[in-house]
Amino acid sequence: MKTILSIHRVALVALALSTASVTATFAQTTTTPSTTAPTCSGGGWHHHHESVLTAAEKTQLQKDREAALAANGTLQSQKAALKQQFETLKSEGSSATPAQWQALHQQKFAFHKSLKEAILLIDPSAQAIFTKLEAAHQGCHHSST
Repeated sequence: MKTILSIHRVALVALALSTASVTATFAQTTTTPSTTAPTCSGGGWHHHHESVLTAAEKTQLQKDREAALAANGTLQSQKAALKQQFETLKSEGSSATPAQWQALHQQKFAFHKSLKEAILLIDPSAQAIFTKLEAAHQGCHHSST
C-alpha cells in the first residue's frame, strides 16, 4: 500500500513539475513586434483586424464607433439583433446550418459597411484608419455574396 501511494505521489510531483516547466517557458517567451503588417489567413470570423493599429488609432476608432452608434438608433438595433442571432446560432451547435451562418456573415458585413459610413460622417479623418486596415487585409475575401 505504501508503494502505491508513493507511485501516485511521484506521478503527481512529476505532473506538477512538468506543468511548472511549461508555465515558466511561456512566461519567459518574449514577443517581438512585427515589422510587417499581419495578413489575413482567410475564412471564418476574424478577431485580429485591429492588430495593425496603434493604441491611439484603436482609441480613436472606438470613440468614433461609440459616437456613430449613439447617433444612429438603427445601427444600435442592428448590432443587438446580430448579437442575438449569433448567440442563437451558437447555442444551436451543429444543428445550425452553413446557410444560416453564411446569412449571418452577410448581415454582419452589411452592418460593418453601414457602421463605417456612419463613422466617416462623424469623423472623416477615420478614413486613414480604414485604409490602413484594408491594406493589411487585402488578401481576405470578405464579400457580401
